[in-house]
Amino acid sequence: MERLLTAKEVAEYLRFREQTVVRKAERGEIPGIKVGNRWRFPQDQIERWVREGNTAETRNREEKKIKLEAYPLGVIGGLSRRDIYEDR
Repeated sequence: MERLLTAKEVAEYLRFREQTVVRKAERGEIPGIKVGNRWRFPQDQIERWVREGNTAETRNREEKKIKLEAYPLGVIGGLSRRDIYEDR
């Protein structure tokens, strides 16, 4: 039978605060099961999550990165540098 860990046990194992473990479970960032009003964490899934380097969390962070658009030198949105910096 698979061992289920409490949020406190997972927090000690990961060196997180207990509230952080619960928050990550609520967001789906860490594998967990809600039993009544308490969270339980399958030990083997937590160990796999650690081994895989939290790839889902890393992937989410990569998707959230802002992509900046490059403009040709001297032209921004159809304006030349002279148009932008010229005193009017």
